[in-house]
Amino acid sequence: MSTIHSVAALAGVSSATVSRVMNDPHKVREATRMKVEAAMRTLDFSRNSFAASLASRRSDCVGLVVPHLSGAFFAPLVNAVEDAVSAVGSHLVITCGKNSVDEVAKGLQFLRQRRCDAIILYPGQLSDEALAEMLQQNPHMVVIHRTVPGFETRCVQLDNHTGGQLAAQYLLRCGHRDIGVIVGPRDNPESMQRLAAFRHTLAAAGQPLPSERVSEGDFHFTSGSACMAALWASQPTMSAVFCLNDQMAFGALNHCRAAGIAVPTQLSLMGFDDVEYADLIHPRLTTVHHPVAALARTAAQLALRLATGEVLTAPQRLLEPTLVVRDSVRVLPGA
Repeated sequence: MSTIHSVAALAGVSSATVSRVMNDPHKVREATRMKVEAAMRTLDFSRNSFAASLASRRSDCVGLVVPHLSGAFFAPLVNAVEDAVSAVGSHLVITCGKNSVDEVAKGLQFLRQRRCDAIILYPGQLSDEALAEMLQQNPHMVVIHRTVPGFETRCVQLDNHTGGQLAAQYLLRCGHRDIGVIVGPRDNPESMQRLAAFRHTLAAAGQPLPSERVSEGDFHFTSGSACMAALWASQPTMSAVFCLNDQMAFGALNHCRAAGIAVPTQLSLMGFDDVEYADLIHPRLTTVHHPVAALARTAAQLALRLATGEVLTAPQRLLEPTLVVRDSVRVLPGA
């Protein structure tokens, strides 16, 4: 079987030159490149990607770790990362971390074994301490959706504070005062940042949010339905409910339909993320737009820069959410 060494011998060049022809042909003089390519054809030598990666120390692969692939949020994120990576001729390798330190560690090991040039990690409920250790051990890793102290240059995050603030301000402008909230897991920093900003904005307007009007879900459809049932049973005077992601808002709407609660005439619902289906359900969901594609592209671009050995020096990338007004929030009389 032909090898890189036999090609080099036939072409009268070094093995390093053959490697450059396969991996960086623009760096080789045309006459030399033509000799090497002719030798490759004569010996029926095909480029073996693994052997090439050993020679170039590059695999042209970027790894991505996400908690799971279900729901309407992660598919657009994965697609946007893949678009950015493939645009420069690289490939995306995906594994699921399942919101577990052990599973994420296994995923990172899997991606390193496949010689990924860089890795993008969506941390879910992982602690900052666990993430800091992972970032220390993986210098070509970017974290998406979290800012880890000491590693700000390798983090990309949504401005969750502004998102929670936008939701509270809009509901207040629409005249709502008796407001409930369906949050994500209490160990999820994104959920807590949104809740804190929402609560602070209400309090600043003289409308404190009592704890009995906050119900904890898990960002999934079924928890939104269960939380909505519990809130309505204990707080029937509410005029609006803010859900900290759209999946839980869809679940809350599902319960309202089953229970005969008219949305928005009897109860207003608001979500967060602006996923694809938010504009397709009835009533169309008023929500906070999360620029997932821009977030994913930014993370991919940082990862690709790290893959080339670049040292990142810019501060954290904080992307801004926007309000999307549709049909699920009612403007109360007198507002």
